[in-house]
Order: sequence, then C-alpha cells, then structure tokens
Amino acid sequence: MTMASREISRLIAIFATILLIQIAIVPHFRISGYIIDLPLVVVVLVGLHLNPPNGALIGFIVGFAVDLVVHTPFGMTALTFSVAGYAAGSASSQLTERNILTRALTVALLAATATSLFAAVAALIGLEYVTRQELGAIALVTAASTLPLTVLLAPLVRWAFPLETVQIHE
Repeated sequence: MTMASREISRLIAIFATILLIQIAIVPHFRISGYIIDLPLVVVVLVGLHLNPPNGALIGFIVGFAVDLVVHTPFGMTALTFSVAGYAAGSASSQLTERNILTRALTVALLAATATSLFAAVAALIGLEYVTRQELGAIALVTAASTLPLTVLLAPLVRWAFPLETVQIHE
C-alpha cells in the first residue's frame, strides 16, 4: 500500500498526540503498578492497515521517537516496535473477520508479545528490568489494558486510512 500525503500527515498528528499523552498523562495512571504503552497499541493498530515492511517502518519511526524520551538503551523501543509493526502487518492479511472484537484480541496479543520481546532484549543485553514473575503480570496487564484502548483508538486509526470510494464506470 502506498500512503498518500494525507495519510502520512494524519499519522504524524496521531502519533505526536499519542506520544504527548504518553509522556504527560499516562504515567499518572498505573494499572497494578505498570504503565500502559499507548504508542505500542497505536503502532499495532496502524500496522493492521499496512503491509509488513510499512508496518515495520512505522514501528521503527515511532519507537525511535519514544527512545528519545525514555530512559532505556537507545534503540530497544525502536527494535521492539519494528517487530510489532511487522507482525501486525503480517497478521492483517490473516484476519478474515474485521470486527472490533477480533481486532482488539489481535492487538492485545501482539502488544503483550512486543512487551515480552522488550523484556527479552533487555535480558539479552544484560539489563534486569523485570523478573520472570513480573513478566507474566506485565504481559497480562498490557493485554487487558489494550482491549478497551483498541475500541477507543480504532476509529482514530480508521480516520487516518479512509476507505477509497468505489467508482463504477459504465
């Protein structure tokens, strides 16, 4: 899918707003002591509208922007979001039903997987962010919080990718 300038500008507006909300508001609302990762949810939602390479590119760009403001090793979020975007782009062709429940469950599964991947990359490079017991809780909180967020954010992502009108020429 080739994105037009309208889709690109809408995505920039969405991700800039989500990043500001993530920085300014979300840390004050913890679920079981964990912070929800809004940019990850939106990357996965957008990735469901794109092919795998474009999903990975969007994930990398957003992850790079997140890496500029978080206190983790530079590039970890970009790597994780790239994989999440690629996986979402790959999963989009496998979704036969496009209802919101299927989409929410897919986003929850991919977000929990990306969160686990982030912890695995951290452990691989010698950082001990989470223990094995915490990882399950973090993945569960991520998946549970992603379900309602998908319902709220899916219309915003659909706004960025309006359906093309079908024209019949007789």
